[in-house]
Amino acid sequence: MPVPNPLPALTKPFLSLLLWLLMLAPAHAQSTVVKEDSMAVDTTVARDDSYRLEVGYTTLSSISGQVRQVFDTRPLGEELPDIVENLKAIQYTLKQKGEVVDIKQLQMCQLMLVTLQEQLADWRTSLAEAHTQLAAMQARLKTIAPPPPRTAALDATTLALERSDSALLARQQRIGGLLAKRFLKVKQLQTQVAASYIQGMELQDEVGDQLRRYSRTTAKLNYPPLWEAQSIPKLPADPKSRKAGQYRREIINFYFANNWDNWAYMALIGLVFYGWVSFNYRRAKKQDLVLTEPFHYLRPGPIAATLVVMFSLAPALELHPPPVYLAVLQLLLLVALTAVFARSWPRRLFLYWLGMVAFFVWLSITNANATTGLGARWGLLGLNALAVAVGALLLWKLRDTLAQMRFLIPITWLFIGLNGLAIICNVVGRLSLAKMFSTAAIFGLTQGIGLAVFIETFTEAFHLQMLCSRGSEGGTAAFDYDKIEPQLMRLLTVLSGVLWGVVFTSNLNVYNFIYGLFDHALTAPHTFGSTEFTFGNILLFFLILYISALLQRYIGYFFGEVGDDNSDARKRGSWLVALRLLLVLVGFALATAATGLPLSKIAIVFGALSVGIGLGLQSIVNNLVSGIILIFERPFHVGDFIEVAGKSGRVQDIGIRSSKLTSVTGSEIIVPNGDLLSNHVINWTRTNDHIRVDLVLKMTPGTGDLQTNLQKARELIQEEIKTSPYTMHNLPPEILLSSINGQVYELKVLFWITNIRQEQLTKSEILSGIYRRFTAEGLQLS
Repeated sequence: MPVPNPLPALTKPFLSLLLWLLMLAPAHAQSTVVKEDSMAVDTTVARDDSYRLEVGYTTLSSISGQVRQVFDTRPLGEELPDIVENLKAIQYTLKQKGEVVDIKQLQMCQLMLVTLQEQLADWRTSLAEAHTQLAAMQARLKTIAPPPPRTAALDATTLALERSDSALLARQQRIGGLLAKRFLKVKQLQTQVAASYIQGMELQDEVGDQLRRYSRTTAKLNYPPLWEAQSIPKLPADPKSRKAGQYRREIINFYFANNWDNWAYMALIGLVFYGWVSFNYRRAKKQDLVLTEPFHYLRPGPIAATLVVMFSLAPALELHPPPVYLAVLQLLLLVALTAVFARSWPRRLFLYWLGMVAFFVWLSITNANATTGLGARWGLLGLNALAVAVGALLLWKLRDTLAQMRFLIPITWLFIGLNGLAIICNVVGRLSLAKMFSTAAIFGLTQGIGLAVFIETFTEAFHLQMLCSRGSEGGTAAFDYDKIEPQLMRLLTVLSGVLWGVVFTSNLNVYNFIYGLFDHALTAPHTFGSTEFTFGNILLFFLILYISALLQRYIGYFFGEVGDDNSDARKRGSWLVALRLLLVLVGFALATAATGLPLSKIAIVFGALSVGIGLGLQSIVNNLVSGIILIFERPFHVGDFIEVAGKSGRVQDIGIRSSKLTSVTGSEIIVPNGDLLSNHVINWTRTNDHIRVDLVLKMTPGTGDLQTNLQKARELIQEEIKTSPYTMHNLPPEILLSSINGQVYELKVLFWITNIRQEQLTKSEILSGIYRRFTAEGLQLS
């Protein structure tokens, strides 16, 4: 009988337990995974919220910083009402009827509209950019993600996230409101600026139409002839006149506010001139210079002369100012001229001038009056007739004074002629043309007088500059200024004439026409082969070369160099020549640039010049290069007494191509610089002006013996040489017996003089003194 196995009985309970554990393990593992997944989800959600908040705050900070950089509309909002008022003023001015058309007022409105339109166009561009930027910011603001929905469970993390979301939302709403407000403001300003811009364009068209209509009708009959005109009854006061005056003041205020730079330029010109003259007067006082001929208009502390310079040049700074501006300039110029003439003109002439000033002011006020009544026309007619008489009185009483002021005589004749034309135009009913002629005449005459005084004043200031420059270098202050004055006066007269012509043609309303003709002729392109050029570039090329040549020629005058024996020019060295060379080189470079030719064309021109130099311009180039070498090597200076190639004289000028010598006979010797550099040059005054001269005397024995007479003659000659102020006393003279011919013996006297330029004078005075001494001692010269 088999033995029973006890294992099954033991293993059944174990297997049951093992099976239960195996069934329980997956459930426990699943619970653990669920907990871990839940923790991972919570961490991911927290991380996403932090990133969302970070992006939101970064976006808001960026938008906040960009808002500050957007175009600031506050200055625009403050200035736009003024521009609107200025446009209303222009519109009101253009609608005025029944008055004489003021061409200056129309031109002022035209320039004013150009300035306003430029400002409005800039604002439109800035507002459009601001509109685009604000729209982009609003779009970015909408990209900020809202907070996600959360569970009702509130833990610490959830509460922190909710607080951050609330702060982010509050800031987003605040910035959104600011953007909306700025956006609305920009849109409103865009609408207002666009409306003003359109109004400005319409006013520009209206001004252009009136200017064209004025040009067409200015010579036509616009009022009845004076013999047919009837008196207009006096109308009651216009209630709008006060508004018209207010609008005129606004136009004037706008002009002065936007053209303050003209006054700054005038002040700068005045400060430079006043400082220049005052500085030279202080130099003259320190050097104890005595002005033998007092200046006519220039005085120490030249306030009046400075004002004349400023207000004479001021009209050229603005060719189309309002009439009030011209009247103010004219009044200031008359006041400045009166102050100058009070100290320089005789009392009788000055009284004549005061009467003319009063008349000029009266005529200017009458011309500024816009009324067209019969009384106003007769009053203007009488003033124009009186102006003709005043012009004739100027030519009669002040003819000598006007002749000294250069071009005032033709200007006075023009003043008489224009007032005569004004009378004729007034009589036949062309009142606008009459007032234009009358205004141009009075302004032309006053500015002509101012420019004439400016020429004289500037010439006197230049004269003072030369005196002080010569005195500071030890030179003699007195010199012949008459040789220099005509050249300077001619140059200043041409410049002043051009300036006067520009302002005068502007007052006659023909400047734009003349300028257009010249502009078209000078700027029209032309072709020569493959090269394009304009006559303006060619003219500018030669003009720059001419100006540089004038400057290098006359620059020495500014430093007191006049080329006479009294000028201590040697102390200036060769820097003046170097300055002249620099002016020529700079002028040539500017002239070349002004041609507008490309560098390749200029290289071709220089290549052709090099071929020309190689073929036939060697001597010219040799002299130019030799001049440059002389500048830096300096074998002699201006004022040295040299001898070269058998010619001798004092160096008067060292030029770029040649130098000038003045011989002892007074002739001028032109020596090319190449000869000065290649030949032997003897410089008698390289280190000093001393020179040894000889004097030959022939004597007869007289009553005494030869030895006694010779000894006495030597003593007398030595005494005379020692007493002369022109000889060197530290070097004793040598007295030699050179020959004996029968009853005549010859003495050769060798002595040193202090200045080679006084050789002949010294020899003459010493010979005259020796003769007096010999005669007193009984010695005879043969």
